[in-house]
Amino acid sequence: MPTVTNKALESAYGFKSTGFTVDALGNITARSLVETQGSETFDLATPANFTITENGSNTAYIWTPGGESANITMYRGESYIIDLSSLTNGLYFYNGTNQYHTGLTHSDGGIGLTALGKTSGRLVFAISSTAPDNITYRNLSGSITGTISVGDAIGSFTTVAVKSTNDSNATNTGALTVAGGLGVGLQSNFGGTITALGGITGDLTGSVYANDTTLLIDAATGNIVGPINNTTINNTTIGATTPSTAAFTSATVANSPTTATSATNKKYVDETVSALAIALGT
Repeated sequence: MPTVTNKALESAYGFKSTGFTVDALGNITARSLVETQGSETFDLATPANFTITENGSNTAYIWTPGGESANITMYRGESYIIDLSSLTNGLYFYNGTNQYHTGLTHSDGGIGLTALGKTSGRLVFAISSTAPDNITYRNLSGSITGTISVGDAIGSFTTVAVKSTNDSNATNTGALTVAGGLGVGLQSNFGGTITALGGITGDLTGSVYANDTTLLIDAATGNIVGPINNTTINNTTIGATTPSTAAFTSATVANSPTTATSATNKKYVDETVSALAIALGT
């Protein structure tokens, strides 16, 4: 008996039939393509993101989690598993007055339009990057209704590279803008100027320079070495370890001197001079 060898159908010049051709390079021309997907592609062991039941009078959908007639939030680029628990009213999705079924599949093999109106089984809703901001979930008549709010994709990345070289001159310009706050857990490096309109709090590592490149804080010693102009310093000890010189237009010393090197004030000097004058009879 001869040996049978199974091989894929091959053609050196492509394939042609009525309404369907494949050229020698593998390009396909067809009047239409129909995607099929069977229930075997659904992992029914995976926990659902949502389960939908109905209230006792079958007049509202109950989302778990969420609640009765809940406003549900989904995000573009994410897929959601929705289990339907013996509904009386088939579940439909609408964008305005039009049925919406982009990215919708059902565990019975229904895709898109044929996945609408289901009362049981499992739906997978892959939210498209072009999905509208609001999708209505409802029964066919519209007597039961609710809203799915669709937000932009939320990403979690190991690294992100922003290749734009746009400078930033305001909080809403630059290669990357963040509308909310920004939390950074580890060391960060900045190659340009940092503008902090709300001030900077916490510990700074590294030298700090003024706009004219004047060194203000020396990273090696941690000391303030540059000029501090037109500002106020309150409740701060200056020069306790290594004293230096200072020049003031005016200065106020609140306390009387207690040591030989303490600065004094005019009140103390006047009182001392008066006391000495009385004591010496001058």
